[in-house]
Amino acid sequence: MKQILTIDLGTTYYKLCLFDGNGQVLAVRRAAPPIQVIDGIKYELDAGEFYQALTTAIQELGGELPGGLSDVSAICFATQANSFLLLDKQDEPLTPIILWPDDRACPAEPAIQQLAQEKDFYRETGIAEMSGQFLCAKLLWLKDHQPDIWARARRVCMISDYLTLWMTGEHVTEAGMAALSGLVDIQALGWRADACKAVGVPTDWLPRVVRAGSDMGVIKPEIATLLGLPGDCRYTVGCLDQYAGAIGAGNVHTGGVSETTGTVLASVRCADRFSPEMPAGVFQGPGHDENTWYQMVFGNTSANLLEAYRHNLPDKPEYDRMCAPAADLSPGADGLRLNRDDFSGTDQMFLHLTDQHTPAHRVRAILEGVARALEEQLTALTGNEPPTYIRSAGGAARSPLWLQIKSDMTGLTVQATACPEPTSLGAAILAASRLQQVSPAEIADRWVRVRAEYQPQTHNQRAYRQAWAAAT
Repeated sequence: MKQILTIDLGTTYYKLCLFDGNGQVLAVRRAAPPIQVIDGIKYELDAGEFYQALTTAIQELGGELPGGLSDVSAICFATQANSFLLLDKQDEPLTPIILWPDDRACPAEPAIQQLAQEKDFYRETGIAEMSGQFLCAKLLWLKDHQPDIWARARRVCMISDYLTLWMTGEHVTEAGMAALSGLVDIQALGWRADACKAVGVPTDWLPRVVRAGSDMGVIKPEIATLLGLPGDCRYTVGCLDQYAGAIGAGNVHTGGVSETTGTVLASVRCADRFSPEMPAGVFQGPGHDENTWYQMVFGNTSANLLEAYRHNLPDKPEYDRMCAPAADLSPGADGLRLNRDDFSGTDQMFLHLTDQHTPAHRVRAILEGVARALEEQLTALTGNEPPTYIRSAGGAARSPLWLQIKSDMTGLTVQATACPEPTSLGAAILAASRLQQVSPAEIADRWVRVRAEYQPQTHNQRAYRQAWAAAT
């Protein structure tokens, strides 16, 4: 095995990472697709511009390297869910890529709500509830509001399916990501015929469901030539970005837990079976083999709040400079609390604010508020059987202060991983496991390294318990 190229299909930008045969990052390239926001509710990306953004970024990445991309053995992806487009019988786009934040189908039609109320819905889908942002809701909206386009449609492609179709000619989708559509039976790894009928989408429009890590063979010769890739470069099906991040953090063994603090706060637990009784809000999806499942909780109380606050500061300081003074404050931020219902970045984000509270107090309140949300997510995932440690990955894992606060708040050892691109590393691990014909866990155990470890401090834990008790 030589090198692996990964494509992280994020919402606001795409990230390309090149890894060597030991899981080390060789190069990184970012590309911002030209997303159009229409009337404040429609989020769209032209299909041609999607291809162009990726083509340009891959070509430029290769152009920066002495040997180009000639040593790439495989490509794999990490992806968002519920972003899709419709194709006609010639596989030409009928719609732009409709992105998951799109609210055109909100509130969801009664038919969508009825799906979520079916007796076996959670067991079959792993989803506790649905909204108008789900694929099924938007398909129903297109059927009702754009019948001329619907009449010409012959394929549904989620964004990573479209990438796969372009590179391989195969119409397939990854089970765990597709499960978030509300239309996949996660037990049988197939489409739910009754749900598809309720939405009005024929099942033959939908891609074949496969597991993460499935090998789709070599990429098409014309794509290899266009992108400067070798003709024997193989294509491995990736997975949902949050699951990829968990794999990239080394969360690959039963009972393991990891968290990512980014645009959203996401905690993931690795399991060996589906659990029929989990608290509300816990999503469950199939992993890379029949004995691997991931359980996941999402939340909007995350680093997005720190960014919103920073954006409203006149000098927009770097994160390290903004957060440094907060380390000198005592746990509890002298009574200041984060208002988790406000995302404005203004003082409305805070509760119990007084003239005595400085910008450092505001920052600390945000860090502590997110750590409190993490504690709640871990409780939902693990109940009375918490893990011995939690792996922390992503940009927020570079903050020693935040990692210590999370350790103190949760009472767990927090381990920060070394790779600065854990989501991309997770995709690379899937590709490497397929190339080497070993389990992803075996690759992850070799490639994932712990950079730093934080232990809960007894005096800080006591201070937090007292501070939160006083607040309530």
